[in-house]
Amino acid sequence: MQNTLQDFKDDLSKALYGKTTADTKESGLCIQCNEPALPKCYSDAGRKEFSISGLCEKCFDSIFE
Repeated sequence: MQNTLQDFKDDLSKALYGKTTADTKESGLCIQCNEPALPKCYSDAGRKEFSISGLCEKCFDSIFE
């Protein structure tokens, strides 16, 4: 049973990408493309999104294309 929202988020990211968002923040690599994330975050919103989801801004933006 899930204890917290963070546990749910970690379980989901492990199932989808094989790692947690904490892993991506520690490595600095995007959870989806596995490339350095911050060079691909060109706005404050993109950097904030990386800290939340582990996605670089380019990958995050591609979700909505």
